[in-house]
Amino acid sequence: MQKKRGFYNKSIVSPKVETKNILNKDELVWVYKQMEGGFGFVDVVDKTTWKKEGYYVHETKKLDALEGDEVAFVVNIFKGKSEAHITRVVSRSEHLIVGTLRITRGFGFLIADNRKISKDIFIPGKFIGGYTDGSRVAVQVIKWEGKNPEGRIMESLSGLPKGREDIYTVAFEMWARKTFSEKLMQEVSVLQSPDSWGSRLKIRTDLKHCLTYTIDGAESKDLDDALSIEKTDNGYRLYVHIADVAHYVKENSALDREARKRATSIYLIDQVIPMLPPEISNGLCSLHPGESKLTMTCEMELDMKWNIQSSKVYESVIESDYRLTYKEIDEIVSWSISLWDSLQFWNELSWELQKNIFLLKEFSGFLEKKAISRGSLDFDFPETKIILDDTWKPIEYRQYERYDSYKLIEVCMVLANETIAKLFSKIPFLYRVHEEPDEEDIEKFLKLLERLWVNIWKQLSWIHITPLDIQSTLSYLQFDPKLSWFQKIVLRSMAKARYSEKNFGHFWLALTHYSHFTSPIRRYADLQIHRIIKESLDKKYSHERKLYYKEVLPKVARICSEKTDKAEKMEYKVRDMLACKYMSDKIGKVYKGKISWIIDKWFFVELENTIEGFIDTARTFYTPMRDEYRIVNEQTWVGLQFGDAILVELISVDMEKMRIEFTLK
Repeated sequence: MQKKRGFYNKSIVSPKVETKNILNKDELVWVYKQMEGGFGFVDVVDKTTWKKEGYYVHETKKLDALEGDEVAFVVNIFKGKSEAHITRVVSRSEHLIVGTLRITRGFGFLIADNRKISKDIFIPGKFIGGYTDGSRVAVQVIKWEGKNPEGRIMESLSGLPKGREDIYTVAFEMWARKTFSEKLMQEVSVLQSPDSWGSRLKIRTDLKHCLTYTIDGAESKDLDDALSIEKTDNGYRLYVHIADVAHYVKENSALDREARKRATSIYLIDQVIPMLPPEISNGLCSLHPGESKLTMTCEMELDMKWNIQSSKVYESVIESDYRLTYKEIDEIVSWSISLWDSLQFWNELSWELQKNIFLLKEFSGFLEKKAISRGSLDFDFPETKIILDDTWKPIEYRQYERYDSYKLIEVCMVLANETIAKLFSKIPFLYRVHEEPDEEDIEKFLKLLERLWVNIWKQLSWIHITPLDIQSTLSYLQFDPKLSWFQKIVLRSMAKARYSEKNFGHFWLALTHYSHFTSPIRRYADLQIHRIIKESLDKKYSHERKLYYKEVLPKVARICSEKTDKAEKMEYKVRDMLACKYMSDKIGKVYKGKISWIIDKWFFVELENTIEGFIDTARTFYTPMRDEYRIVNEQTWVGLQFGDAILVELISVDMEKMRIEFTLK
């Protein structure tokens, strides 16, 4: 039985860090947050109510804890207040510390950029390698037994693309790893090429005869999904082909352990920190046109009412005929491209392709209508494109061009993800779930409707809210200029999607079953379920493997959920950093904006260019009424609500805290 082998192994990229998991009586465990001045906090979250309570940690009571470390602590009363006393470090943080390497007498010290880290980090001489004095590096703390913490150099900031050091500093300090170890890359170098597939092809379904194409952004390199569609006598046959990453990345291999540790690829403006080495994500597994590729295909037969009549998944081999972009799809269906015009990446627009794209548009259009009719929610917020100069300084903020074909592809992928989740719902599996809102969420939602003067709320006293309830409410606001702000509030008041070994359904998509099957190149959750599917197809899904997955899948779900959330926070932090850079030379300028959020002492303003900053109410005559989503002038009692337009003046930009402060104009 392979039950635990490999899952508990440490990634070969990171050195071993000692952990102790046995708690003493009265000990609690949480993550330590370091503040300037030596002291810190541990913020404990009640997993039942999700309320957060922070405990102050005096610098003499923190032992050797560093930012992000998991610590065990006890709560003591000091001068009538509860304080945390750290008893030991349970595990060191994955976060790296960025700084300057100083070498003397054969050993080194890292002088951290972060002023919260007051101690230099000792680097033994045998781990300095080819680095020189003054090198900019990122270090992981391994232990702290003497005067200074001891670390290992994990990443170099030298040789990065011009002007990219700041983005990688943010990424490294938030756990990301850019490079892959030499041992892991040796494993990549011996992976099978198409010429050595051999007998394995005999058990695969050959779909190279199907008209097949990928549809992605023009800048995409990891092409992990392709489509084929045919009209049948009774309706449609849709094939969703997904790169068979699991064929190459074997369970418990060095590649697999590293992929699980990363859990997701991270997209930071124009830089990608991949889950898998580029040789795999952009090469071996990427579905480039004109190349035979191993895939997993979900084949679905639908009738004329777009109901699935039959479905199956199997190992396949395809050869993509075209690499298309979202823009090209829109141009094809709007007749902006003529037959035999050259396409951006591959081939010309043939009559066969044109006809097939119109069939796909017809098919996906009805799928979208069906999704809306069941209550599927789609808050399609505009995305901002940040234009950078040669030094990576932001010089312009503009809205990304939106293409109708985004939706065309999305509905096909959602259908495949739903189908796969249903096909394998009887065995241990991994789901992407979005749970129904609880009573507190519903109360927040109803309060919001009341504050917005939406009369429909008086007719509703929901105990069990449905997506259709929200959708019908939105229909009353469809012409309201504050619609997008209302949608943001709704999103913030509901639970977040996550991975789970238990199927709770997907509230926002109004689906009873949903998984992530379509992106194994960039999401470990997808790679995990591909393995389960392949074992089932190969008749290797034994009772022993069932018990194994029952134990492992909850841990995989937790890791994937946590890393996905961290990646999202990293992306926001990089955008905050660039926003601060962009606004740093604009102190005193006046901008139009809208109130985007309200908390106890501040309210936030989003400018027309989508950059967000805050206003300290202490600088105004306004008092936040947080539960009512408005602020009130103490002198006139005139109120402002979220979404209201106001004029603001930029008064400060704090690059260290990445904060932009305005005042009312």
